[in-house]
Amino acid sequence: MSIKIYADAGSNLIPSFLKKLNKEIKVVSMQLTIDDTVYRCYDDDIDIEQFSKNFYQMMREDRNIYTSQVNPDDFIQAFKEDVDAGHQIICFTLAKGISGTYNSACIARDMINEEHGKEIVYVVDAATAGFGEGLQAIHAADLVEKGWDFKAIVEEAETFKFKVRSEFTVGDIKYLIKKGRVSSLVAKFINLIKIKFLLKGSLDSKIEVSGKVFGRKIALRRLADTCIEKIKNPDEQTVLISHCDAEEEAIGLKNYLNEKGIKNVDIHFYDLITGAHIGPDTIAIFYVGENRN
Repeated sequence: MSIKIYADAGSNLIPSFLKKLNKEIKVVSMQLTIDDTVYRCYDDDIDIEQFSKNFYQMMREDRNIYTSQVNPDDFIQAFKEDVDAGHQIICFTLAKGISGTYNSACIARDMINEEHGKEIVYVVDAATAGFGEGLQAIHAADLVEKGWDFKAIVEEAETFKFKVRSEFTVGDIKYLIKKGRVSSLVAKFINLIKIKFLLKGSLDSKIEVSGKVFGRKIALRRLADTCIEKIKNPDEQTVLISHCDAEEEAIGLKNYLNEKGIKNVDIHFYDLITGAHIGPDTIAIFYVGENRN
């Protein structure tokens, strides 16, 4: 018996990234619909970089785009092979405050654990999204490789998740309006005077506003400066920057961090599942600090 780590497709753990890391993390696919075409992220064999560029352009064109959460049966089917083999599972999901995927995973967990009369599956509410979730799954996979037992990894996961900082700024507030994050009247006013939101994953599994600044350049600089201030042991970790088709600005953010002594920085496209909710030109930064305050 061994321990298997799972995450959902909102974790930004695309196949090529996991291959580069050489980590055994299984990703439960999620459904993305563009007009009438359905894609399974990331089961479908697509060129992620080219698809992402096209995808965020389609968002700018206001194409009909939506995502579907993973249902309990999807999780049961995903877990089946490892459960049948007698393995234990720790599964990380998108924050329960922004997605129903966590609840679906919990239903699957309860059904499996009840059927077997013992704890086989444990579900961690990542309390964030994108690489914020992904970093937690990677940390758990590292602990599996080090020989930690199931209970110890679970306890560490519940503590570690609040050390992972997820901070971002969006290109256009209208995508947050669609999700009810801010009223259209307020958003119209904010866009008019060029206020930019700084946002982060909160302690209660939601997105919260951490600040407001005037202009995009100041917003990006604030993201970088917050990382410089809050990061823990920068030489021992890799800062992950993800973007929704804003690569030039992401490179500028990386260069600034490098100049300030943070040398290990990687840039990736934002995963399509969470990217569909925050919109083109979003830039996010993920790293480990002492806490999320």
